[in-house]
Amino acid sequence: MKPYENIYSKISEMIADAKDMTLEALTPDTTLPQLELDSLDYVELMVLAKREFDVTLTAEMFMKKQPMTLRDLSLYIEQEMAG
Repeated sequence: MKPYENIYSKISEMIADAKDMTLEALTPDTTLPQLELDSLDYVELMVLAKREFDVTLTAEMFMKKQPMTLRDLSLYIEQEMAG
C-alpha cells in the first residue's frame, strides 16, 4: 500500500468510527465541514496524525477559507512525512 493510501485509509477509518458512518460514505473529496466534526473529533485527528505518522496538525489548518478534503489532509500528512 502506498503512503497516501495508508494515510487515507487510517483517517477514513477513524472518522467513520467516530461519526458512525460506513467507509463507503467517505470519498477523497469529502470535506471536513461536510462531516460535521466536533472539536473532540478534530483533536482525535491530531492525535492520530501524531501517533501514526509523527506529523503535527494544528487547529488553524482546519479553519481555512477553502474547506479541507480528506485528500488534502492525506496529502499534507504524506508531504510532512517525506520531510
